[in-house]
Amino acid sequence: MSRSTKMQFAGIFHYDWSSKHLNYLVIHNPPFDFVFRGSNGTFTSYGSGQNVAIWLAAKLKYTYSFVLINQTLIDKYGIHEAAFYQLINDKDIDGIASSFYVTLSRMQRMDHTTHHGWVDGFRLVVPRSEEQSRLFAFIGPFEPTVWLLVFITVLVVVTVMTLFAMIYRHHPWNGPAVAKNKTDTENGTGTNIREPVSRNVLFNYLGSHTIYVVNIMTNQGCREGSSLYSFRILAGFWVLGAMVLVNSYTGIVISSLTTTKTKPSIDSLEELAASTETQVLLRHDTSIGEQILQATSGVFKVLGDKARLNPGNLVGDPFKVAEKLETGRYAFPFIKTFAMSFVSSQFQKDQRCRFKMSKPLPLSTGYYFWLFKKNSSYTNIHSKPLVELWETGLTNFWVYNLFPPTAPRAEQCFVESTRRVSSRAPIQLSDLTSAFLILGIGTGLSVLSFLTELLYSRFRLYRLPLA
Repeated sequence: MSRSTKMQFAGIFHYDWSSKHLNYLVIHNPPFDFVFRGSNGTFTSYGSGQNVAIWLAAKLKYTYSFVLINQTLIDKYGIHEAAFYQLINDKDIDGIASSFYVTLSRMQRMDHTTHHGWVDGFRLVVPRSEEQSRLFAFIGPFEPTVWLLVFITVLVVVTVMTLFAMIYRHHPWNGPAVAKNKTDTENGTGTNIREPVSRNVLFNYLGSHTIYVVNIMTNQGCREGSSLYSFRILAGFWVLGAMVLVNSYTGIVISSLTTTKTKPSIDSLEELAASTETQVLLRHDTSIGEQILQATSGVFKVLGDKARLNPGNLVGDPFKVAEKLETGRYAFPFIKTFAMSFVSSQFQKDQRCRFKMSKPLPLSTGYYFWLFKKNSSYTNIHSKPLVELWETGLTNFWVYNLFPPTAPRAEQCFVESTRRVSSRAPIQLSDLTSAFLILGIGTGLSVLSFLTELLYSRFRLYRLPLA
């Protein structure tokens, strides 16, 4: 490189702009920049974007002013598009004190620096899945099909046992054994008072065999219901089958009571599109919002259609985004830094992790540039200082360290669930609600049955003829 070329190159990037004055538009763009309106048109603002503008002014030796964005334009276009409109049409505005993802539309309307001011990927902000209710934990271990087969199996075993007993009763080729079995079965009360053989014999058999089968299933044990070989063979295989079922059931129930289990969480755009509980929230003035709303196929189109069904889910104001997300009914696709900031700020507010950040979305990494007016002479001059600023690492420092409100700390909200070490905890009352519910229902039914029997016996007493 010749000496004259070096001097010319140096002159471009060490230009003295002491006579220049630039007006930068400031916008509320968390977690990078924060703007709060006061009375009589006053405002307070801070953030990394303004720090970059201040650093650039010091580097290039010019003066600057920060100008508040027009609220009417925000209400009409959304905050990003309002900033673009004001930059393009307001002669007093030279640039925006923030970085933006460059799209074809934005390139056609404005100039962008050749070096980026920020780099970031895309994530989803989603409500953290709640813990599953343990009220019906006793049903959870088996699928409905398994429960149906268990119920059918119990009916079949009880029916076959009763069938064997009835056949042996009417065909007593094993006289002593059958007589003993008849006596045991028909002694419904377990005493020596003999009930009439002609009444309720079938129900006595069904009742005794059902109690036997249920006792085996619940590990309560029971005396042998019959000494007949057919009964013993059937009961033996039932005991073996019940052992597998009961042990499998018991192990899963214990695990479900001692281990926290949450509902399936949303970690991708496909899962968000399939969700019936969580709605998609979009900013129509961001690059990813525009991609989703303009898509004609694929998961983007599905999400866009879902958002359009509820016009309130399409917003252009960051304040409204935060307001809706705090309800816990929405998922919001945006840059990773925003997701981290929002999740952490909600933790500081509620002292619990109500939200989470999804895995990286399958989108190209976003490079964000500074924007100036179309064909502005300021654009290229700012590119070289932006390279130097990025190499110093100050931009990252300003975002993550200098202003704690922009990226508050809440490391526990970002720990992967698979890496958590669960400690043993005593089983609480809420864990056993289902057991006490079963006991309550059983007690209520038994009292109702008792009252019914009492009324029926009183009715029969009144109908008996007087001696």
